[in-house]
Amino acid sequence: MSEKKDIPSKRSPGEPYRIVKERLRGTNTDLAGFSFHRGANLYVFSYEKGGERRHTFIDTGDSRYRDQILPALVENDINPGNIERIIITHRHRDHCGLADLLAKESGAKILVRSSFRRFVEGEIGQEERRWLGDFDPSRLKECDIEYLPQSKQSEMVSIGGVDFPILVEPIEIGEVGKLAILASPDSIPTHSPDQIIVLYSPRSNPYRYEEMQQGFRPTDDMLFSGDLWLMRGPLYDWAMRNVVRQFRLGFHQIKGLMSGRSMPRRDPREQDAKVKEALKRGFSLIRVKPGHGEEFLGSRILPNSLMAECDLLIELGYSTDADKLILRSGELALTVAELREQAYTRFIEELLLWKEQGYTLSEISELLVRIYKEQSGGGPLVERDRKERRERLTATLARLRDDETESDELHQLAQLTLSALKRVS
Repeated sequence: MSEKKDIPSKRSPGEPYRIVKERLRGTNTDLAGFSFHRGANLYVFSYEKGGERRHTFIDTGDSRYRDQILPALVENDINPGNIERIIITHRHRDHCGLADLLAKESGAKILVRSSFRRFVEGEIGQEERRWLGDFDPSRLKECDIEYLPQSKQSEMVSIGGVDFPILVEPIEIGEVGKLAILASPDSIPTHSPDQIIVLYSPRSNPYRYEEMQQGFRPTDDMLFSGDLWLMRGPLYDWAMRNVVRQFRLGFHQIKGLMSGRSMPRRDPREQDAKVKEALKRGFSLIRVKPGHGEEFLGSRILPNSLMAECDLLIELGYSTDADKLILRSGELALTVAELREQAYTRFIEELLLWKEQGYTLSEISELLVRIYKEQSGGGPLVERDRKERRERLTATLARLRDDETESDELHQLAQLTLSALKRVS
């Protein structure tokens, strides 16, 4: 993986941000991730090009930080004048609100999906406009903005059984890195109609996720998921402000209902559901850099092998909000038992694959402990699911430890991990 430094910092009282810096393994490329109290994360790749230190941004942060972003970049050795390109994951102001400022400062090209054009041209609904605040998307007309086209002839890459259109040839980052920009398949309901994801890989072909290559490990790859795949949504970061934001949201909902406007609370699990499920099932291992919250480890071991009841419902063709009592019905008992058995088999297969990819037993144990730790908290819609997956991991490891049909090496791995989990609060 890579060397990380977690550096808390402040620009002004009451508005702290956190920055995590790392040197990407096997390269001279640095990655900085900024997380502000409010708004979305932004990520900055820094690398040598033409004798200068150049930068590529993924998202730009919230427009409310207009007076603070440039000093924040400078004090972290990022020259705003050397920004080469800015990639925007989607149209929400907390992700693109500073794009015009940074582009004008540097002359950088802004890369967006073609459907983003409607946002810039002012085709915005009344409800969305209300959430824009002081951000005016038309400012982007003055920038060098490239609308990445998508057509029926666009090449596709399959992730978790879903085809994602490739919007542009992989972009070179530093000496060996590649950035691939993929469009999120259209979905109803959707979080935003112009979403993209960005894949980083140190390999020449960033689309072969599990390619066996000398010196490469899957955790060298990164997925910048925007708001498509989050471990913690914006309402669940910065605990003290959570109460305030929930209150404001509730106030707007009540105000809307009193004025006759329908403002139902949306279930985020329903937005882009098929796409989200594909990302969760599409990678053996990958580091996910989300639009909100800290980096987490993505792995299909979660939905495929550590199945919570919601995962069973999806596997059986039900919706995520279906009554979980269905799973306890007599007619489904045999099917559920078979799914649990298949999950155990897949769990062992994944561990063996990780070993084949070069991870030691100690490293595999550390990966499992990390997955366990990350499956906690979140909103009320997912907290229970995550608790179930933690319980399932513990039970699966206990079974593996005592499974006489498996190797002593796997027994050792299971015991090592169980001992480590006991130390996790």
